[in-house]
Amino acid sequence: MIIDIFLIIVSIIISMIGSVYIYLNRENLGNKVIVTLNIFLFLCMGIFFLASFYLSTHVYFQVNIALTLWELSILFWMLSTVMLSLLQKFVIKFEEKTILTSIFFFLMIGLIMGLTYISNSFTITLNENGYIFIFQNLVLLFFLISYNITIIAILCYNLIKHYPQFRDKKSGKMLSILTFQFCITISIYSIYIVAPNIVFKYLYAVIYLIGSCFASYYTIRKPFLLIELTNRIYDFIIFHRSGILLYSYNFETGEETDESLLKGSILIGINHILSNFINKKEQLGLIKMQNRDIILEYDNNHGYAILLTTNHKNAYIDKAVSNFMIKFTGLNKEKLQNLTGLIDVSEFRNAKEIILEFFEPFVIKD
Repeated sequence: MIIDIFLIIVSIIISMIGSVYIYLNRENLGNKVIVTLNIFLFLCMGIFFLASFYLSTHVYFQVNIALTLWELSILFWMLSTVMLSLLQKFVIKFEEKTILTSIFFFLMIGLIMGLTYISNSFTITLNENGYIFIFQNLVLLFFLISYNITIIAILCYNLIKHYPQFRDKKSGKMLSILTFQFCITISIYSIYIVAPNIVFKYLYAVIYLIGSCFASYYTIRKPFLLIELTNRIYDFIIFHRSGILLYSYNFETGEETDESLLKGSILIGINHILSNFINKKEQLGLIKMQNRDIILEYDNNHGYAILLTTNHKNAYIDKAVSNFMIKFTGLNKEKLQNLTGLIDVSEFRNAKEIILEFFEPFVIKD
């Protein structure tokens, strides 16, 4: 009992630290859906599932209460693994649809929970380690194991399919480690429900807690793991209302570029900005291309504009562009207001430092 309570307390502490940090830094950690799923995963798997799973085996509770806790643990397990699968999918590629997968998951949850609450689904025995729940309903056991195998297959498939598209291989390696750890955790849980054994019971907790510590640590130290890994920025361009290029940075090469290297789609965006420069916009403008989103932002007061190309726009990029313009304007206010005649664009190379600050997840790393 003492060991179980200790493991539950440790898991609660880790889960609360991770959840609170993610909530307090939610505006800097990518899409709101990803942030919400992360918080609920910490709470559901790290607190509700672990607590109900371990407490259900203790003889301090009456048999009917222990059975209720065991049934709740199955529900929390399924909800946790659904959130885990969706979270991994959204971290990899948020824009890809998950409707059919979600429908499948919730149909499986309904089916399994329906079978769980059928009378005589479990035989409860007692040994020196507490209650043991044996699946009397083999159809329920079959579907639960099949569900776990499906989750593992989906996690591995998503990772392998999209890994070559990851912009940051270090984040890709971290996600791979977490995916492997969760697959092992799911496998151990599956083994335990088939052949209940105290070794598998505590092995699950050890591997899960190591993984949750790893996830919490890198969420705090490297929050870029939560920012869609297949989302890329290609070009970042600053130009004057006169059409003069002030600064250009290419995220694919990690180098500054000049006007002669600008592509046709970028020129379309520039022409769009110049033709509408007098119209004040309160929000980021957007031009949708076949494989690109061209994000536009104006500063009429200081006579310059930002153009950014990406495979698709998201909230993180929107905020980064806004923060960039605030700092860029603050550092170059006088230069921008006094731009006349021959313009020395080298004065605006401080833009690179600001780009590296606000767009760090998208910058090429050695």
